[in-house]
Amino acid sequence: MIKKINADVVVIGAGLVGLAAAIALTLQHRNVVLISNCKPAMLSQPESAAWDERVYALTPAVESWLTSLDVWGKVDTARVSAIDAMHVWGADSELLLKAEDANLAKLGLIIENQNLMAALWQKVDALGVTVITDAECTDIEYTQADVQLSLENKASKDAFKLAAKLIVAADGIHSWVRKKLNVGVAHKNYQQTAIVANFLAEEPHKNIARQWFNKHDTLALLPLPEGMVSMVWSLPTQQAAQLLLLSAATLSVSVQAQSKGMLGDLKLIGQVKSFELHQQTALRFIDKRVVFVGDAAHQIHPMAGQGVNLGFRDVMKLAALSDKLHTMQDIGDTGFLRQYERARKADVVAMNYLTAGLDYLFASEQTFFRKLTLLGLQQINRQSTIKKVLIQQAVS
Repeated sequence: MIKKINADVVVIGAGLVGLAAAIALTLQHRNVVLISNCKPAMLSQPESAAWDERVYALTPAVESWLTSLDVWGKVDTARVSAIDAMHVWGADSELLLKAEDANLAKLGLIIENQNLMAALWQKVDALGVTVITDAECTDIEYTQADVQLSLENKASKDAFKLAAKLIVAADGIHSWVRKKLNVGVAHKNYQQTAIVANFLAEEPHKNIARQWFNKHDTLALLPLPEGMVSMVWSLPTQQAAQLLLLSAATLSVSVQAQSKGMLGDLKLIGQVKSFELHQQTALRFIDKRVVFVGDAAHQIHPMAGQGVNLGFRDVMKLAALSDKLHTMQDIGDTGFLRQYERARKADVVAMNYLTAGLDYLFASEQTFFRKLTLLGLQQINRQSTIKKVLIQQAVS
C-alpha cells in the first residue's frame, strides 16, 4: 500500500545545506518534509568527543543568518574558533588581512562538521519537521498543480508518494534528482587531492588562518580551540598518495616544513582523511518545480574556503525570495525559480573564476604571471582601502 503525503516543500538530502533549507522554509510556516538517508541517534556531541577532521570556515554573514534561525544558539561554542586574521604566502610575497583593518570583530570562524550538524538536527526536531529516513527516491512525476516524488523503503518495502509544490534538491554532488531530470554539469577535475587532519601546535596560532600557495599545492592551517589547527593540504593526487603513506610523526614533520615552522612542532591528533578535488556546476540551477542547492548545484575548490558558505547562501536567497511571496503565490512557479537561478548563478560563477584563477596564477611558470601575482600581493599590502574591500568580500 502506498502512503500518500501532501506538503508545500520536499527537501531531499539532510546534509548541512538541506537541513538549513528545511529549517528556513518551516520557519516561514510552510509544510516541509525532509528526506534523509538516516537520522543520527545522538543530536548532541559529548564534551569528550574526538575532534572532527572535517571543519568549515563560516563567514560572519552566515553565522548571523544561522543565529536568526535559532540554530547558532544550539552550537557548542567551546569547540568553535574565531578567525581574527588571514595570512597568505605565495609568489615570494605575503598578504595579511586583519579583522581590525575593516573594523570587524572577526573575519569568520572555524566549526566542526559534527558540531554544526548536531545543532541543525536539534532545530529540525524542535520544529517538528516531518523526516522520512531509510527511503530511496524512485521517481518524479508531475500533475498540473504539483510535483510528486515516489519513495521506497527497501527494508520494509513501504512505499510513499509525496505531493508538493517544490522539491529542494540538496542531495549532493552525485544528485539523484539532477540525474533523474537529465540536468547536465560542467565538470573540471583538478587532478588534486585534499588531505585533512588536526594538529596540536607548539606555538599559539593567535586565531590566524594561514595559507601557503605553491604550484598546484595549497596548505591551509586553520585555528581551532585548545591550541590546535585544522589542516587542509591540496596537492597533486600522486603526491598526496605518498603523503598518506607516511607515519603520523613523519607527516607532522612534512606539514611543519611546508608551513615554514610557523607554529613550531606539530603533533597529529586523530585521523587523516582525504578527498579528490573537482569543480562541478549544474548547467541549470532549477527545473520544473525543482531547485538545486549546495553540492547538487555546485562544487568548488576548497582553497577559497567558501564551499559551505556558497551552499548556505543558496538557501538564504531561496528563503529571502520565498518570504516575499504572497500567501496564494506558488513557490514552485517557474518565474519565482528563475529569480533564484539568476541571483545564484552570478555568485557561483564568480567563485568558480576566483578559485580557478588563483590555482592558475600560483601554478604558472610564466614570468609575467608570477610577477603579476607578486606585484598584486605587494600592492594590496600597501593599500588599506583595497584590503577593506577584500575583507568585506570575504565576510559576506
